[in-house]
Amino acid sequence: MAQFSELVITKSGQDLLAKILVDGGKLEFSRVCVSDSEISEDGLEQLSELPEIRQESAVLDVTKTSGSAVKVETSFSNREITSGFFMRTLGLFAKDGETEVLYAAAVELSGHCYMPPYNGVTVSGALVQLVTTVGNADNISFDVDPAGTATITRLNEEISKHNEDEN
Repeated sequence: MAQFSELVITKSGQDLLAKILVDGGKLEFSRVCVSDSEISEDGLEQLSELPEIRQESAVLDVTKTSGSAVKVETSFSNREITSGFFMRTLGLFAKDGETEVLYAAAVELSGHCYMPPYNGVTVSGALVQLVTTVGNADNISFDVDPAGTATITRLNEEISKHNEDEN
């Protein structure tokens, strides 16, 4: 089972938040990337780029969970992976409409988070839920979904949201 460090907002993420506070605008979480680079927890805040990105995924959902906490969800699948790798670092990217930055990052601590190559038969995947606050948070959830696809519950939630949306 994977175990990740706290999700740390980078200096670039902090600068983006400050820019939005001063100039106005909206923070949009744009994508989540995984890297097989080994980065120390102490170095997360200083990261401006995520080195050796092996996979990236669009943000599937953003939900306010409480107070200043926001949950960002995405998923990864091995369908396009031809060589396996360890998912050692997660990077959450955000933008204010024009500028995209590495907003926050976390490192995998157990050494057990491996994304195998697709063998033509079995699809492996990971559902990632990142919880961030205005500040650094120690709540990151990483659930491995063997199919790497949407669950019935998730699909029903999205259908309900769609049906309730007037637009």
